[in-house]
Amino acid sequence: AYEIGVRLVGSEMCIRDSSKEVAMIMGVHVSTVKRWTDAGNLPCYQTPGGHRKFILSHINEFLAKNKKKSNKVNVLELKGIKDRKLIQNIDHGEYIKLVPVFTKHALNADGNRLKTTLAGLYMKQYLLHEIYDALVMPVLKSIGDMWANNDISIAEEHVATNTIRNAVYALGETLHRKNYKDHSYTLSLALSGDEHDLPLIMTKQILEINGIPVINCGANTPAKSIKRLLNKFQPDKIIVSLTYCEDKNLANQQLDDLVKITSKNHAKIYMGGAGIHYIIGQQQKNVQLLHSMSDVAQI
Repeated sequence: AYEIGVRLVGSEMCIRDSSKEVAMIMGVHVSTVKRWTDAGNLPCYQTPGGHRKFILSHINEFLAKNKKKSNKVNVLELKGIKDRKLIQNIDHGEYIKLVPVFTKHALNADGNRLKTTLAGLYMKQYLLHEIYDALVMPVLKSIGDMWANNDISIAEEHVATNTIRNAVYALGETLHRKNYKDHSYTLSLALSGDEHDLPLIMTKQILEINGIPVINCGANTPAKSIKRLLNKFQPDKIIVSLTYCEDKNLANQQLDDLVKITSKNHAKIYMGGAGIHYIIGQQQKNVQLLHSMSDVAQI
């Protein structure tokens, strides 16, 4: 259970209790919430006794269709955020001030606070790729730099990264996804030697809310192993995440293998991540580089 007034129902974040709490979050009268639900504009679950239950994805879906309503969203009512300065930073999307706070909570394994911060930003209708570029990615870099400088241990780095991963994944469960535009797929993976999967999770979310279905192979995926997936799903795009790989020659060999096995499928290869500078020579001509999550959103 969340201490922030939000609890889990299955894998979803559920606003506790009723229309009243949703009305407080949305900054409207409870009768307005009931009117929205009765009209079918605001989705909800109804118990056998007729009580309305809401999950954050219901609210996010409504706000995505009624963006002007997001101005009234009361982040304070998410309850996990008691610091009014932090609330103000979320309201105004002041990422520079949010980064050190988010970093601190990640290092303290305060997953609830991270989840609430991300949920608050998204409910205020800040773009998902903007949240990841301006907040999550700088925090991950900061934590990586701390580890590289021996300011934190590898165990502490793992705890912080896993806490962030869980918060990003939880946000993903609340996102309103558009109907898929067509039957073409995008395949995503991190090549052999790269154990980082968080950029893949964020990439999948960004594309899916824009109506692009993504099949995520995950981290440490040998390029040659995706042959059957290429034949099965016929993806028109392949996104490769390269965050860190100790063996630069392996990274280039893997990309070479990927280019060869995709040549018959005519799938376009995109590549992003902190390790893209590993890629040298001819292979740079075979991929389109992604320098940010904003670039992913433009695919």
